[in-house]
Amino acid sequence: MALKNKGGRVREAIVIIGAGLAGLAAAWKLKEKAEVFEASDAVGGVARTYKCKGFSYDLGPHVLYFRNLKTQRWVEEILEGRWRRQARRAKIVIDGEKVDYPIQEGFLQSDRLKRRFLPDLLKVTQCKEGNFKEMAANLYGSALAEDFFMPYNDKLWCHPLDEMDKEWAQRFLPSFPRDDLGRLAKGETLPRGPNAYFFYPEKSGIGTLSQALGEGLSNRIHLSTKVTSINTEEGWVQTNSGTRHHYSYLISTIPLPEILRASVDLPEPARVLAEELKSTGMVFVHLCLAHPLNDDSHWVYFSDPEISFHRISIPRNYSDGMTPPDRGSIVAEVSFPSDKNPDIQTIVEKVKMDTVKSGMVGGLEDIISHDVQVRRYAYVFPTMKGEKAREELRWILKHRDILLAGRYGVWEYANMERALEQGIKAAEALC
Repeated sequence: MALKNKGGRVREAIVIIGAGLAGLAAAWKLKEKAEVFEASDAVGGVARTYKCKGFSYDLGPHVLYFRNLKTQRWVEEILEGRWRRQARRAKIVIDGEKVDYPIQEGFLQSDRLKRRFLPDLLKVTQCKEGNFKEMAANLYGSALAEDFFMPYNDKLWCHPLDEMDKEWAQRFLPSFPRDDLGRLAKGETLPRGPNAYFFYPEKSGIGTLSQALGEGLSNRIHLSTKVTSINTEEGWVQTNSGTRHHYSYLISTIPLPEILRASVDLPEPARVLAEELKSTGMVFVHLCLAHPLNDDSHWVYFSDPEISFHRISIPRNYSDGMTPPDRGSIVAEVSFPSDKNPDIQTIVEKVKMDTVKSGMVGGLEDIISHDVQVRRYAYVFPTMKGEKAREELRWILKHRDILLAGRYGVWEYANMERALEQGIKAAEALC
């Protein structure tokens, strides 16, 4: 049954803003009922694969984890089997040593790190109270909190950690049973969790998925078409061409602050609430290398505050089609506060130096070219005030016939599976 908009009328005109995974999933479900407006020149959003001088790269590790078998089978059908399951190979560089992820297991591979971290870890209370720093120390011991969890998260989020929403922080600081630690210390291997394996396209990047979703919708997707203003009372959107499109319902997958900024008739309290929405911006620096890296990791974390990036990924290790033969590449992620403008040239030069300093690249002469992508909204995160503001804003928009979907639309830290499911769910509410 279709939802009824203001006045009790049921109409078919549905506008979707954003052709990332959530928007594409909603459009796939709605078929001919929806028009999709995408500001960029290609579909995919952050799950897009870029090409540069024969190299391909994603914006960091974009891999598919599934908890819902129905979603997994649907994606498999969309990709027509053009993917493969891989065992995750993630590493952490801490205090000059490279160990397996997660850190609370990996440090046991180093005698030096074991001597530093194990005594504290054996005495922890497992208490999930207090702010981020206190919680990390309670769960992992003060040494591991100070050497990894605090510097890494400081670098990633660019925001005071003691202002983070406590329930959200617990997701990034999972409890670690003491019994498991004892088994690991004895050299036993623990069963791998659900995120220890992922799916990834066989021949190219993660953009294969968004391209496959968009193939049957090409006449409904309008690229390079940015929605510049929205009138929720009259039910229209205006694009950068000056054209107005009327709608009965609107599904927004673009960043929540942007939909609020574009809406011309929202009450002033809604705009005040929007100021509480926080996120981290990201500069993705892709380095084309003369030689493949001697490292089989999919991605590597760096907690050292002196290293500019918090994580690098190695595209060729996901699929050998991501680089030309006998070449290599790296994608480095450098965070910045989303309300600031990053100095791109300085960041690129620092990334190049730091890939050599960290030992990932042999020398600057191995870097043959680079490419850069900037995302002002990369990782959203709730603060104690922001979580309340988000819920109020969702209520305001829902009562103006605007549904939200996707990581940025809903404003939550979520993976690709959840983005796809949110797009489908939003569409089903209008079917």
